[in-house]
Amino acid sequence: MPSADRFEKMMGMSETTRIDPYNPCPCGSGKKYKFCCYQKRLEREAAKGPSFFLPASPDNRDEDIPEGVPVGDMAEGRRLCDRGLRLMAGGNVEQAIPLFRQSSAAAPFVYTAANNLAICLFATGRLDEAIRTQAESLKAAPFPNPFGLANLATFYMVNGEEEAAQHHLEEALTCTLPSADACLKLCEVLSRFKRHREILDLVDKGEYGDEPGVSFFTGVAAANLNDRPRALRDLRRIPLGYYKAEMARRYLDLLKEKASPHTVRGDWPYLFSYEICPVDLIQKGIGHDETGWLSRRVVVDFCEAILNESAAEPENAFRMLIHAKHPEAVALLWLIVKGTFGPDSLRMEALQELDTRGELGPGQELNLFLNGERRHVAYKGTRLNPEFRFGKYLPEKLQKCYEKAVRAGYKKRPDWSAIGETYLRIIKEEPDYYPARYNFAISLIHRNRRDEAKTVLRGLVAEHPEYLFARATLLQILVGDDRMEEADALFQSADMPQETHPDAMVAWMVAQTLYHEAGERDEEAFRCIRSAHDLSPDSPAVAAIWPDYEDWDES
Repeated sequence: MPSADRFEKMMGMSETTRIDPYNPCPCGSGKKYKFCCYQKRLEREAAKGPSFFLPASPDNRDEDIPEGVPVGDMAEGRRLCDRGLRLMAGGNVEQAIPLFRQSSAAAPFVYTAANNLAICLFATGRLDEAIRTQAESLKAAPFPNPFGLANLATFYMVNGEEEAAQHHLEEALTCTLPSADACLKLCEVLSRFKRHREILDLVDKGEYGDEPGVSFFTGVAAANLNDRPRALRDLRRIPLGYYKAEMARRYLDLLKEKASPHTVRGDWPYLFSYEICPVDLIQKGIGHDETGWLSRRVVVDFCEAILNESAAEPENAFRMLIHAKHPEAVALLWLIVKGTFGPDSLRMEALQELDTRGELGPGQELNLFLNGERRHVAYKGTRLNPEFRFGKYLPEKLQKCYEKAVRAGYKKRPDWSAIGETYLRIIKEEPDYYPARYNFAISLIHRNRRDEAKTVLRGLVAEHPEYLFARATLLQILVGDDRMEEADALFQSADMPQETHPDAMVAWMVAQTLYHEAGERDEEAFRCIRSAHDLSPDSPAVAAIWPDYEDWDES
């Protein structure tokens, strides 16, 4: 049973409250996609240096340079390149850029510095310059550069040019690999396309399989191909201190238990989210061209990686995913809906997003994992539209009067008698404007005239069954009065509308939470308040209940 103070807070939700379910980050940064908090998490968790990129070490290629090619000052070029690599290893990417530029100028036909310069430009959000730098280097170098081709494949992939990315990857695969770095780089790019078998084929025909980084990729590839003996063998080669040693250890534990990771696909990821795309780059890209960037596959891959890294807190990644326009976004949403990843609320939100995108048919039957078991569900979705309006438009003068009354209800000491009289005047002039009748009922509740309020609310439920505010408030009153038979009937008669405002859905979810609490259906209560919290964590009604559930163990 809700306490008195909880009940009063929840009764305060006016119909005209407008809470954007995709409001800015609560940390105060105002960021729509919460890059601020994501960056803070990176700073806490991510090892700087090679985890952000796979640098190219200098190759001993003097003997391969054709006679007559002006190589410049090779010793100076290598010295500057080595200094740049040391800065990269310490995470000082910006400071490494001028050294790689100087190295390239000193020995322009030795591509190692240019490869690393392109990586640094990419890591610092300068994608166009990274593409130009790498392309010019490939054109100028007198010998094949598989590392550079793999670099360019990555850059084109991030830039939304998937065919160009595939083309440069295929060209790189025809080259003889001059170093373990080049082998590792090709493994990384193949992993972006989930080409697991080709990773094994590439490494098995070469001489770099014992390198720790290469062994990591072959071990993960083997795990994805369900070759557990090979996966165990290769991942055991990863030494302590390697930046993915902890990931390798987790994978080894799962392999020994014959289990799989808790990921969206149930697969074994190779890359951290910040390796898929530097957060600075994706933030700048979306800030400059939101529509264009959200149409790129890399955004979907980035979201999937963040989901996999934070299954218990999927809100940030899901916020971006629902705005992604690439076809892979729909595929990922279906994977969430049909799988077991994350909380039930995530599956329901993904289902709703698919419905919003027109991917679901009327009454489509689905096999969903809910409350710890598989269930066949005929989905009847409700689209949540922040611009949805209840009732007709009032005349301008009356609309201003109505809005003033609503604002008055949010003051520290509202004069509910005066507010109620204002609503009555509006009802008299516009009797069909039912939101005024609802808010009048709220004023009655605050004046301890609950029986009168119930009469008004019953009328609204009968006339406008789709109006969730009225149904939600009436359900809360019935639960509070311990009239559970009436509450059961009201709950069971609910016929969800095709479209409503998010605030109305929050009110209905809060009411269901109290209803299920009263019936000691704790799991159902948790799912409802979790959905309400996901939609509107700052709602006073949600805030009154959520502390009782925020540490709930859904397992």
